Amino acid sequence: MGKMHLMQLIEMNKKTYTKTGGRYFFYKQWHDPNNYKKRIEQSFVVRKGHYKVEKPIKTKTTFGEIPDDPPPAVLHPYLIEVQKSSIDNTKMFSNTSEAGGDLMTMYFGRVNNRRPSEEFMKGKDLVELFFTDKHFIEKQTHYPVSPGSNFLSTFLEPWLLNHTDWIKDHVDEIIDVDILFNPFSLMGLYMLGYPKDFFEMEKDDLQRYVLKLYKSRKNVVPYKEDLIDCFASKLKRIKKFDVMTKYKEDKNLIWRHLDGVVRNIRRIEKYLQHNDIEPVYFNMDRDDYKETFGFEKNDLPRNATHPGDYPERKQFEALAKEYVTVRDMRDMRRRNRMRDKIL
Repeated sequence: MGKMHLMQLIEMNKKTYTKTGGRYFFYKQWHDPNNYKKRIEQSFVVRKGHYKVEKPIKTKTTFGEIPDDPPPAVLHPYLIEVQKSSIDNTKMFSNTSEAGGDLMTMYFGRVNNRRPSEEFMKGKDLVELFFTDKHFIEKQTHYPVSPGSNFLSTFLEPWLLNHTDWIKDHVDEIIDVDILFNPFSLMGLYMLGYPKDFFEMEKDDLQRYVLKLYKSRKNVVPYKEDLIDCFASKLKRIKKFDVMTKYKEDKNLIWRHLDGVVRNIRRIEKYLQHNDIEPVYFNMDRDDYKETFGFEKNDLPRNATHPGDYPERKQFEALAKEYVTVRDMRDMRRRNRMRDKIL
């Protein structure tokens, strides 16, 4: 939780980070040392049917800054709509902006299914197209968003899932940043859906090496103190079904979805503790980003990437209150598991 907010603060504070693009790639970002406005993004990708990790590079504009180069003469209609929109830019370009997300969906479809036209892709190397600056101007005119995972699967290997042994040659380079997101991917692990005996399973060389590195670093687990706000926001972001319709059909389906949110956080806690790493907890409602992350620039409002007001908010907050009552939940962290039975 709170990844987009944290990424924006990282950019503002000239810090570096690594994150994953699902199962298909890592990407690493840092600032151009000669130009604060420009970020460098290096990806670690493997082409479909290939066996070598490539590291293409492209540039982006630092959050909150105006790019040095003028925009293309012809912009995609989506970008024109963005310029005219009354939505705050912080929300527009975060993945939590419902209004901005709806606008993107209108032009490009649901996030997993986004795919440019065959005409636009014709004659282009797809790795160059999406992971370098080579076709930047054309993209601003024809397809200024990232493609969906279904399309990525047509030209990239899901190597973070299928070829985790390839990660070990790049661990030191990938982790050489101020902040690492999705830390389990670096160990070749996807925490979701693991069997119950996962924590007792024998570790491979990659996991042991990465755990040794993690023990020398601060391992931060974020959580929300305001449970009603947290769960209402999670309900707002459900796109697979209509929440109120599903609630009327069987409210337990809604409860199980929220149980999953809580369980995912607790699995991270459990894994760290099981491996003698005591997590540093970060209360997203009250704790100081400067104290925990060392950020000097810390004037981004806490609600900058919050969904804000929306028509269903009161309904979703009522559902969130019911869920908290039903589960007798007072804390999202593992310390509450004997009370709410979410293990």
